Amino acid sequence: MKPLLRTSFAAWLPLVLLSGLHAGETDFYRDVYPFLKANCISCHNKTTTKAGLNMETPELMIKGGDSGPSIVPGNSSESILVEASIHTDEMEMPPPKNKTGAVKLTNKEIATLKRWIDEGAHSSVQDVRKVVWQPLATGVDPIYTVAMTGDGRFAACGRSNQISLYDLATRSFVTQITDPGEEARGAHRALVNSLAFSPDGSRLASGSFREVKIWKRQQTPVSQRKGDPALQLETSALSHDGKTIAGIDQAGAVLILKAADGKVLRKIEGVATGATPLLSLSPDASKLAVFSQNRELTVWSLDTGERLPAHLSPDPELEKTVADAATTPDSAQAQLAAAKKIAVKALTWTADGKAIVTGGDDKVARVWPLSPSPSDTVPGILKGAGGAVTAIIAGATPDQVVTAAADNKVRIWSISEAKVLKEVPASGVLSLALSSDGKQLATGGADGVVRLWDTGTAKPLIELRESVNSAKQIAALEWTIAEKTLEQAFQKSVATEIEARTKSLDEFLKKAEDAIVASNKNLPLREKEIKPKEEARIAAQKVVDEAAATLAKAVAEKKTDPKLEAALKSAQDKLITAETAESDAIAAFKAEQSNITDAEAQKKRIIETKAENERKVAEANAAVEAAKAAQAKATTELAATNKELTQLKAKPLALRFSEDSAFVAAAFDDGSLRAWALVSGTAVSQISGSATAGVSLGFQSDGAFVAVQANGSLLKTEGSPQWSLERVLGGVDDATLFPDRVNAVTFSPDGKILATGGGEPSRTGDIALFAADSGKLTATWKERHADSVLSLAFSPDGKLLASGAADKIARVTAVDSGTERNLFEGHTHYVTGVAFRADGRVLATAGADGVVNSWDMISGERKKKIEGWTKEVTSLQFIGATNQIVTSAGDNLIRIIRDDGGQVRSISKLPDFMQAAASTPNGKIVIGGGEDSFLRVWNGTDGKELAAFGMP
Repeated sequence: MKPLLRTSFAAWLPLVLLSGLHAGETDFYRDVYPFLKANCISCHNKTTTKAGLNMETPELMIKGGDSGPSIVPGNSSESILVEASIHTDEMEMPPPKNKTGAVKLTNKEIATLKRWIDEGAHSSVQDVRKVVWQPLATGVDPIYTVAMTGDGRFAACGRSNQISLYDLATRSFVTQITDPGEEARGAHRALVNSLAFSPDGSRLASGSFREVKIWKRQQTPVSQRKGDPALQLETSALSHDGKTIAGIDQAGAVLILKAADGKVLRKIEGVATGATPLLSLSPDASKLAVFSQNRELTVWSLDTGERLPAHLSPDPELEKTVADAATTPDSAQAQLAAAKKIAVKALTWTADGKAIVTGGDDKVARVWPLSPSPSDTVPGILKGAGGAVTAIIAGATPDQVVTAAADNKVRIWSISEAKVLKEVPASGVLSLALSSDGKQLATGGADGVVRLWDTGTAKPLIELRESVNSAKQIAALEWTIAEKTLEQAFQKSVATEIEARTKSLDEFLKKAEDAIVASNKNLPLREKEIKPKEEARIAAQKVVDEAAATLAKAVAEKKTDPKLEAALKSAQDKLITAETAESDAIAAFKAEQSNITDAEAQKKRIIETKAENERKVAEANAAVEAAKAAQAKATTELAATNKELTQLKAKPLALRFSEDSAFVAAAFDDGSLRAWALVSGTAVSQISGSATAGVSLGFQSDGAFVAVQANGSLLKTEGSPQWSLERVLGGVDDATLFPDRVNAVTFSPDGKILATGGGEPSRTGDIALFAADSGKLTATWKERHADSVLSLAFSPDGKLLASGAADKIARVTAVDSGTERNLFEGHTHYVTGVAFRADGRVLATAGADGVVNSWDMISGERKKKIEGWTKEVTSLQFIGATNQIVTSAGDNLIRIIRDDGGQVRSISKLPDFMQAAASTPNGKIVIGGGEDSFLRVWNGTDGKELAAFGMP
């Protein structure tokens, strides 16, 4: 008893001492949970429930495991948990040398545990862990996630707590998307774990620790304002900054308008007479040059409305000719004939606004310096063009001017030296533009093509034919062609599989038919065998009857004879033999009948199955033919669209570079305004208007091009996009929505639903659905996985949501009901990526086990296990409507594979672990990022690197 007493006293003493340290009842989460979590819960939790015991809550401990309740409220001495904690001979918990590093509870901890149990083992309210934020370490900036807009225009990547946005059309950095409320001026406080653009590119969702932020794209839309008919404008000019319009009305007055709203700011009477004049605003928009068809060139101050004291004429000799002609009898005709000698077609200012340049049919450009004294106004003559001057613009410096002539040459002139500095061979030029640095020249040709030239080498750089609309049309047709290719392959595989099954049925059908023939042949024989057997049985029965009667008579006469009994016994044995033979004959007959029935039934089933298979094959073949027809139609339309791009009808009347020379815009005679990114030739903007004979272009500070037509109508492209925070879901102060990192975000195909995936590592894998426009929580699928959700993907029709998690499982859930449709087990490590094929018939999953699996969504079986990676496959995405998949992996590879396992292309020799990749629908652009913090852009066709962006 004494050892027991000492043990009890030793256990009681710390309890007494401890009781003096706490006022009131022991609190589970404050006093008990910390040491249970450190030493017990690692093996006894929801995920790892050893011995069937979960110790995460008092209720679960009372419920117990394989050995019953682990605690008995009010009685610690009867609680198995206490016995195990003391390390009795029968039980030692945690066990020595365990893998989790758990250690035996101290006497103080055991005393606290016993006291809590004796007080009733009450639960308590667990305080939410308050996160104490620390600045992220400098240099912690790997890219864990990338996203691309559906049109392939913009890409985003997460570095550290930053979100960087890039324009893939210009291959340039655009901006850092930041939350003004964050002290570190980042997008989040913690690392950016996930990114996704909405299908229309208007929203960007980003996931981080306990929060999702939705960013909204703010952009001035394309706009159009029709000219006021009451103003009766015949021609108009736009200032370089796109803010001011100068126009001439039918009465020859100049109207100065505010471009934004068309409001008249000033009217100057009596400026021009006769036919439509030429107009040009000075670079600073303070002066207007007007060339009237009466051969007069005047300059007007827009500030005062006064004509400047400059006497300018395009040709002094012509003035003398006209003056002399006026003295002749037929002066009117002579004057008209003289005026027709030279048609001035182009008018512009020099870059510094100190001179005006004209050009026309006489193959000469004249430079008129502005001077207060008419006697000082002597034009500089630029001779050397081999044809009429069709267009003039200012050069890169005040001493330069650029002309286009009918001899199919564009010339860059030195005004002071009156000589050609550079010639560019460009035919049919109607319009010109020069980049701000003078290195690039844009020409608009009579063939409707805008061409870009290197002024240093005079070599062509790119032809700009495609519009936004034609690009969309081409993309849609290419998608259809790829989709129908996929459909044909699928339907052909269906037909092949069914035909193979039908062929095997032919063998079974032949066996059934042979069985019927054989049984029908045997049936008469079997029937014929019954009669003699029946007769033999009847005869045997007669013998038995006679023997029985003889024996009965002998018995009655008390003349028993053993021979009679033997005779009866022999007769009975023969009867049994005869009956058996008859029964066997009948059975054989019935068996043949049954064989015929069964074989005929089987034959019927086979024939029906074959007919059904033939119907299915016919349907599959019909689907193949329909897909072929649709593909052929799309191919024809694509060829026609591409042909149209070689036979353009609209003529580019005006051109303009953006200030940074990243874009160029063209205004066409059909009233359209189009803009392109120069480095890639991508059409980025388009707006339609009414046909016009004249137009000028400006570029505004918000990144928009502006075109004003002759009648004052104005067209404006989109401005540069800005991104602002629309809303925050969850947040560090609301741990109930997202308990930990949000590892996956994705939008539904219609953009109405935002799905998020995360959960507590090693405990839960949660999925939540939100209304994308309001942020309202519409569905929560708690514990859909047993570990954190790492990847999400909607099916093409938006009805299913696939999820991959750290529990090594991929699941497919019905969005409307939340019910599980598929569970795919095939990975031996985390499922890091999920993606549906465009037809929804295949799901691809990527794993940290270095494997990509493709799953047949129709059969629910694995289609192909694709291997070849030496490290984790970190992401995957189907490319457009093809069976090709772009993947990133830890073995420094971006690989493009097919869902049947074949490799298309590998982008290798990357410097570090790649975490994420994405592709445009047409596969022409691929992006990827990883541990070295560089976002790389490749040509998806040949794998050539187009750009590499480091940390901004």
